[in-house]
Amino acid sequence: MNRNKSKISILIVPHTQKVKRISIPSWFPKAALAVFSAITVSLTLYIKISLNYQANLIKEANEKLALINDLEEENRNKEQKLINLEAENRQLMKKTEEVENKLNEIDVLQRRLEKLAGIDSPSRGGAIDRSIEFDVSTPSEEMEIISEILSDKKLELEVFIEDVEAQFEYLKTVPDIMPASGRITSKFGNRRDPFTRRIQFHLGIDIANSSGTNIKAAAKGTVIFAGRNGGYGRTIIIDHGNGYKTLYAHNRELLVKKGEKVEKGQVIAKMGSSGRSTGVHLHFEIHKNNKPIDPLSVINN
Repeated sequence: MNRNKSKISILIVPHTQKVKRISIPSWFPKAALAVFSAITVSLTLYIKISLNYQANLIKEANEKLALINDLEEENRNKEQKLINLEAENRQLMKKTEEVENKLNEIDVLQRRLEKLAGIDSPSRGGAIDRSIEFDVSTPSEEMEIISEILSDKKLELEVFIEDVEAQFEYLKTVPDIMPASGRITSKFGNRRDPFTRRIQFHLGIDIANSSGTNIKAAAKGTVIFAGRNGGYGRTIIIDHGNGYKTLYAHNRELLVKKGEKVEKGQVIAKMGSSGRSTGVHLHFEIHKNNKPIDPLSVINN
């Protein structure tokens, strides 16, 4: 290999052929080395950039895959919630129907009690449409509506029960039951007196039966008299505390004393013929505000 200032000569000596000479400029090796270095650096940078890009792509893909998994899990949860809401809604509709049926049953029973007690409860205020209609978005809001309806019904029933209890308590003090079994032999009003044969006003009714027949209190009250009372014989008078008083006369035996409280239907005496009497019977009077009234106008037949 020979060199001069401008060229580099390379001699190739084969075994069987003539020597060959190749001449290249002196700057070529340096240029080639520079190019090779540049290519090497560029290739290294490219590979590095490619690897970083690939790593970023893999990272991004993994993040998106994780996001997809999260979305799928969220979707499954929402589907399960939807299934649960549908089941809850079906259960709510069933409960709503049961509530409506129970409210209707309570209303029917309430009307029967009103009729039985003889009252028109102010708690009802006429017919009420209790059909439950919803225009809300969640079952919890629907349950709140049902709860409010039931709360209103509870308050209404509390007032109604107070009305019924008061009415039944009042009815206990109304002398509306027959005080003894037997035959009515004399009614309220003008009649011929069996002793004087003159027309006199009969203040009560006479009920005839055998001696010892039970005499019952026609209503709840307090005994204000129990003893002999002239022509009435053995007599009981009961004050019922509501303007009503009842009188039971001609008894054979008295079973209660003055001041004793008695219940409606309680046996208070035995039928007899004491006092001014023509035979065994009960003379029964009802007084309203201290005035005698026809017992048959009060007694329930």
